[in-house]
Amino acid sequence: MVAGSNKENIMNLTPDKPTARDLLDRCRILTHSMLEIDEHGPNYVLLLILADQLHLLYEAFKEAEELEMRREKLPE
Repeated sequence: MVAGSNKENIMNLTPDKPTARDLLDRCRILTHSMLEIDEHGPNYVLLLILADQLHLLYEAFKEAEELEMRREKLPE
């Protein structure tokens, strides 16, 4: 039974939702690697990954801001 439940856990892969801090660190690393001189020119794959990470970071901050606004509006 343990093997079956383990198999179900393996098959039920869901991506973790990174924290805003993790997203910021990822963006910083991607930006640093993109600024390194490369003889082949700019790496557009890294640029796309950075754009995705920045969008996730924007969404995380937006969600946190909306949550804070809802908390302020609730009567105590």
